[in-house]
Amino acid sequence: MNPREEFEKLKAVFPSAQALGNGDRINVFLPKLPIRSNGKLIHRDALLCPHEHGGYDTRLFLSEPVEGKGQNWSTHTLFTRNWHTWSWRYVSAAQAWSAILANHLAALA
Repeated sequence: MNPREEFEKLKAVFPSAQALGNGDRINVFLPKLPIRSNGKLIHRDALLCPHEHGGYDTRLFLSEPVEGKGQNWSTHTLFTRNWHTWSWRYVSAAQAWSAILANHLAALA
């Protein structure tokens, strides 16, 4: 998959998306990403890492944890900012970035 093409597809859905990094290691900043959780719509800044990070095939980092969802939340500093993520494995990097995002968000529904 072409990282630039995948980023442009996400940007078409999330116009405020920003690419961070370069080459094959692009991360996608998604400000105020809408997340459906516990029957409510919440918003979090998000950082999609559609490639391996810390032993996970892909990761989704959020500006704050989602109460009552996810397990083993941890904090990471990326791009000079603290981010929160949970233990959620097996979201393959071999799929479209929109599918990677949807699979991570499924854990928070």
